[in-house]
Formats: sequence, C-alpha cells, structure tokens
Amino acid sequence: MKIMFASFNKKNKLKRQDILNNISKYTSTMIDENRILKRTNRIKGVSSNNASIRNFGKVNIKKYKCDKDKSFFELLCVAKNNLKKFDKNNNFNLKENKEKHIFNKESSYNIESIYQKHKRSGNNLFIDNNKIKFSFIKLSVFSMIIMLLFVVLLNNVSSVNNLVLKFASNVHEDDIDISPSNIAKLYGIYNDSNYIINTEKNEVAKEEKEEPKNENIDEIELIDKNAILENKAVFMSSEKKPSAVVTEETKTLQRINLGTMKILNYSSTRNINFEELLEKNITLTKASDKILLYNTHTSESYSNSEKYQFEYSGGIMRSLDAKYNMLAIAKKLNSNLKEKGFYSIHNTTPHDYGTYTSAYAKSRVTVQEALSQMQGAGIVIDVHRDATANLAYRPVANVNGIEVAQLMFVMGVGSNSVKNPNWQDNIALAIQIQLLADKIYPGLFKPMMIRNSVYNQDLNKYSMLIEFGATGNTIEEVKLSTRCLTNLLNIMYKD
Repeated sequence: MKIMFASFNKKNKLKRQDILNNISKYTSTMIDENRILKRTNRIKGVSSNNASIRNFGKVNIKKYKCDKDKSFFELLCVAKNNLKKFDKNNNFNLKENKEKHIFNKESSYNIESIYQKHKRSGNNLFIDNNKIKFSFIKLSVFSMIIMLLFVVLLNNVSSVNNLVLKFASNVHEDDIDISPSNIAKLYGIYNDSNYIINTEKNEVAKEEKEEPKNENIDEIELIDKNAILENKAVFMSSEKKPSAVVTEETKTLQRINLGTMKILNYSSTRNINFEELLEKNITLTKASDKILLYNTHTSESYSNSEKYQFEYSGGIMRSLDAKYNMLAIAKKLNSNLKEKGFYSIHNTTPHDYGTYTSAYAKSRVTVQEALSQMQGAGIVIDVHRDATANLAYRPVANVNGIEVAQLMFVMGVGSNSVKNPNWQDNIALAIQIQLLADKIYPGLFKPMMIRNSVYNQDLNKYSMLIEFGATGNTIEEVKLSTRCLTNLLNIMYKD
C-alpha cells in the first residue's frame, strides 16, 4: 500500500497535496506528507520480496490511470482483493512477514490493520455472510423436517399395529392399502431376515411323524356324541326352510339373518339369493370327492398353553415351527378326516415364510398343481387363523361342557376386475354346513363373512376359507374344533 502511494505520485505527476486530500476524503483522517515519504523510503530498502510488492502496487496504479474518475476508495478495494490473490498465488504469508518486521506495527496502513478495520465494518474478506445466512436457513429447514417426521411417526404407531393386523387377517385382505409407505412400515415385520429361514431351501415342509394321540378320549367322545345320530337327510327334511332377512344395509355392509345363522356381506354384490343357495342339491361322496387341505398363511399361530409352550418366530403371533402353526392344525384335520374314511390330502407347502403379502399368489400355484395331481377334488379348504386388534381375543364355543375354538367362513365373490365363477356353489356349501353346525354344535360358527376378494376360491367348485379360532385361542382348543368340522363333513358326505 505504501508503495502504491509513492508510485501513484510519481507516475501520474500529481500534486502531493491532492493525493493527501483525496486520501483524507475517504479515511476521515489527515495524513502527514512526511509520514508517507518516510514509509515510502522504508519500503524501498526492503528485500526482493518487497520489490514484488512495489511492482504489485505499480500494476494497480496503471489500472487507476485507465479510469481516473474511479475513486481512491475503489482503488483500495481493488488493491485489497489483489493482495489476497497475491497472498494465495505467491505464498506471501502475512503472519510470517509480520514476524520478520517487514511491516511496521505502528503503521496505520499496515495490511493487517486494513483487514481488522473491515472486520469491524462487517466487510470481512474471509467470511461470506451470505453463505453463512444460507447455511443457517438450510439447517433450520432440515431441523423442521426432522421434527415433522418424528411427530408423524408418533401418530402412526397405532396405525402400524392396525396395518399389521390387517395383513395378519385374510378377512381384511381386500381393504388393505398396498402403498409404498405401508410397505415401508411393514418391512420390519414381514421380510426374509425376520422370518429367520433360508428361502432357497424352502420348497415343501416335510410332515413330521404322526404324533401319538394324546387328546382326552372323553372329550372326543363328547364331541362325537352330538353327531352320531344326525345325518344330512334327517336334518334337511325336519327343519323348516329359513328365510333371509336383511337387518342392516349401508354402503359398506349388509347384515343378513338366515334362520339361526348370521351373514356379514362386505362385498358390492347385494342381490345374493340365500334361500335359493340353501336349496341347492349338493352331493358329495367319500369315494369320489377328495378333500384338499392347504395353508396360505402357514406361519399363523396361537397363544401358549400349559401343554404347548413355544417361542414365536417370523412375526407377531407367528411360528416357523410346523408343530405350532397352521401346518399342525391342518395336519390334525387331515388325521380326523382319514379316521372317518375320507380321501384327504394335506399339502404342506409353506407360503408366507419370507414374504407375507404374496402368500395368496404362491398358494394359488400350490392348489393348481395339487388339483392336477389329484385329478380334481370335491372340496378345497384353506386352513387359517383369525386375528383382531385385540391379540388376546379368544372366540370359543361350548360343546357338552368342552371349550372349542370357534370357526368362521370367509367367502369371496370376486369383483369387476377379478371374477370368481364358483362363488355361488361355494357359498351354498358353506351355508348348508353352517346351518347344520347350528343344529349339532350351536355357537361353533361365527357370522359368515363375504367379500369382493377371491381367495383362490375360483380354482375349484366348493372351495372354502375357514378361520380356526384366533390369536387368543390355544392349539388344544383349535384341534378340538377340527374334530367338530370333521363330524359335520361326515354328515354332508355320503359313504
């Protein structure tokens, strides 16, 4: 800077007093002419490094000549910016020069003093205030987003639980909103790692050796007692045909009473003629009409009991152990059916190990292949377990003093996009079985549910989805209910 003043005076042949007046105009401080001369002479005797500074000052004076109208303050700003560039490009370290006393500490035009002056005035050469302000705004916005997400997460805790239960119950399957956000919520519950199983080796679960019969013989006898003297012909002829009465009609639900049974119709098909379906002549024989059992939601399980103590695996109220999930229930039903002389087959392919939402697509393939191998079946039953918001929910019926798990038919009539040509035959069989149950085992069945879904019931005439108990029931209670269903089918079938 000192060199700049001297060079400026020499090159432009201006009066020294004019220079001083010009400087004082922008610095508000009168500078003595002798001080400038002394400092100029002091600079002239410094090392070659300072010669570069003198040349640097001359260059800036030339720039000043190009525009004589440019104010001296603007010249100072240009000089400061160029000094900054000089410091970067030529490794001119201000602190090192200060230590070597190249600049006089007392000099009011010392570069460090200029920097300090501009720091105080808010024009810091090293800090971009706009950048700081912008960074602060970004930080504030980011913090607000995090807080908002946290609030949404807290509000969705209960909705996640309800969503789990919707996925856990095929009853609500057609109500599920399969959106990316919902999939994200459920990923931690239904995924490969959570199911703790090697899906590559998960082709078909092998049935274990038949367990020894350890049910209480007295209980079995009491359950069988009600069905010994009953048969379909006697039942159908002795009862007055019930009429269907609609007790409630809303946009989403139609409640129907059909004699002693209740029906909850959640489908868009509201013109079902239940009396006509009840009159359908259904003929099934053990010799020709085989029964196929399978489990779409294989891992569904029940509450622990004194007899069945186990650890859950694969999700909420689920088990990957075939002794404690739906494979065990279908296995027991299959055993009871064979004991009564039925030709029944239980396909043990698991369909929800590793993934839950595609279970119906997988079980569809299983049913198609099984029907092809069996060359058709009289009845196809998908064995399930119900679930509600209350995991302790335990629906039971009393059969001669014995508590057995309640059953529930879930029937699909299809929709405009997915057709089910068998829905009338399927519902007809379910109605006849449930009305028979109301006669032999009152309270065994909960209200039948009808929905727009298909549940693979389009693959075979007389296909049914039956919920055996719920999460609050024990495996013992559910196995006893399989005995009740076996007795009902034994009445429906001809020998």
